[in-house]
Amino acid sequence: MPFRLHGSVFQGPVLAGLALAASLTVVGCEGPSGEEIGRADSAIIGGKLDTTHKGVVSLLKQVQGGYYPACSGTLLTQNLVLTAHHCVAELDSADGASVDCGKTSFKATERASTMLVSVEANVGDEGLDPFRVAQLWVPDGGNAVCGRDIALLLLSGAGVPANVATPIEPNLSKELAANEVFAAIGYGLQDPADETGQTAGHRMGVTDATVFCEGSACGTDLVLEGEFIADSPVCSGDSGGPALDKNGRVSGVTSRGDQKCTVGIYSGVSAWRDFIIEKTFEAATSGHYAPPAWAGDPPTGFDPGTPSGGSSSGGSGGSGSSALPLAGGPGSPSSAGANAVGGSSSSSSNSPIIDPLGLSCTGDCPGSYVCWTVTNKPPGICVPQCSAADTSCPAEYECDTSLGACLRTADLPKTKTSHSGGCSVANTAAERDPTSGAWLGLLLLGALWRGRRASRPSDT
Repeated sequence: MPFRLHGSVFQGPVLAGLALAASLTVVGCEGPSGEEIGRADSAIIGGKLDTTHKGVVSLLKQVQGGYYPACSGTLLTQNLVLTAHHCVAELDSADGASVDCGKTSFKATERASTMLVSVEANVGDEGLDPFRVAQLWVPDGGNAVCGRDIALLLLSGAGVPANVATPIEPNLSKELAANEVFAAIGYGLQDPADETGQTAGHRMGVTDATVFCEGSACGTDLVLEGEFIADSPVCSGDSGGPALDKNGRVSGVTSRGDQKCTVGIYSGVSAWRDFIIEKTFEAATSGHYAPPAWAGDPPTGFDPGTPSGGSSSGGSGGSGSSALPLAGGPGSPSSAGANAVGGSSSSSSNSPIIDPLGLSCTGDCPGSYVCWTVTNKPPGICVPQCSAADTSCPAEYECDTSLGACLRTADLPKTKTSHSGGCSVANTAAERDPTSGAWLGLLLLGALWRGRRASRPSDT
């Protein structure tokens, strides 16, 4: 099943910032109609501007004449940023954006010199110079996208001054479990219909994102061990951004999501403990500072050397006007800009998407999908919502407007609706079991990072 990653999606005027969507609570049949849910989805809008977590940063990609917010990340130390692998490497899928777990792989990483990191809440508005990236690190052992969508960025010099942004500790001990609530933060689109990036570039957050399932417990090839699915309104540009647990630690890295920006798949941070700790000590050596306590005992012979004087930044001083202007205008990033940053921006400029159509369910589905069963008994399958105003459905599915869901065409003649429990789909040969609960709950629509594919620069 194809997916897409949650990187940047804009090709038009490059925004003043990306924003993370607000979380959408899973609703059952008695919740909003499909039309109302569509409006709520664009309420990625439900997120609030986050000026507190300055350790959540925007990853900028250079284009001709400037730069644009492409992804998000988390500052783990003053010069080390945690983000997603697809934010720094293209995909080998035919369109450069779709992801098929077990098949799609990353290409070579892009050049570090083409990237910058901004700590501003509104990219380009606060007069802080972006910080330059000196090196990119991705885990050894393979280039598969699913289960390996994580990367680290080493900033130049001493990195971000301590008085500018405070790093966020990673949770290296355990993954988030089903039903755990977390804060999702990022610089992505605030409207899934935005194809120009006008709504991105702002550090936005929600505090009520919820884990749906993790690893093999999800029972689907959409998510692998070391990953989790969540009801989280992440959208293009939120890729690489953090899932912060109740203790404020980064426990997940945004990897991919659905078309409507209601569901996210995250890489679990604890699954990459050794990789993160190893590079933390390398970053400390590069920046000449004592490593953080959470990294544990340093390796034999570790010596960070003498700290450099002053509050050096990776940019041109960390203050004053930006060294590069915020790119803008139709066609930005342009094909020339894409070449300027070291190649086509196909995958890293579009969010990979997940499409959980057919995902096994026992009552609820993440995001904007609903759980449906023709037998009146679990398990069912997750299917997209639809409405009289929008009857579009996947191939071999048709819209049942009375239920507000896309049902398999082959099953339609055998079904009838029953509203005794608020919502259900029953087999004509059997009445709905009143004790089985509301089977038509919400699920997710998408593939790897965002269900919708945005326009991309031509000639890339």
